[in-house]
Amino acid sequence: MENRRVRMTKRMIQEAVLELLETTGPDKLTVTDVCQRADVNRSTFYAYYTEIRDVIREIEDDLLQRLPEPPPAQVPDRQFQEALTAFCDYVQRNERLFRILIVQRDSRRFNQRLVDAVMERYARPAAGPAGLRDRYAYVYCVSGVIGVMREWIEGRFPMASAEFAALLLKMSAGATAG
Repeated sequence: MENRRVRMTKRMIQEAVLELLETTGPDKLTVTDVCQRADVNRSTFYAYYTEIRDVIREIEDDLLQRLPEPPPAQVPDRQFQEALTAFCDYVQRNERLFRILIVQRDSRRFNQRLVDAVMERYARPAAGPAGLRDRYAYVYCVSGVIGVMREWIEGRFPMASAEFAALLLKMSAGATAG
């Protein structure tokens, strides 16, 4: 377990990385830039991370671990829409992180990790060929939702979470029908 001082130092480094990512591409970030922004020594950085990608990965991990809990199995559409609304609220509350990780970085790796996390947390597995078709439909829907969500974030949330969640549910229903 990390002590408070370690958590604070890592948070400063993570915040510095996020600030720099808002203006600089991840390939142009240097450990020196991060250390200057975080006001820490290089040795302090290397005590916790081996490279900047490790910092970004830890930020992503934290964001994905805090995804809202899924609804119970076999829930009616209304409860699923409430869960989707909670997910959209989560995105809004963490706008800066999602804007950096999805919109500004346009990271296929993070998008795939998000798809995987949503699949793991929310998908209801089915067996046999029908299960495979359901999985493909679900991956298609989740990937599409992330694309539409990117537009929603870029537009600075022009729809309320509940309205956006209803739209996502309606669009996804067509993909999973049949």
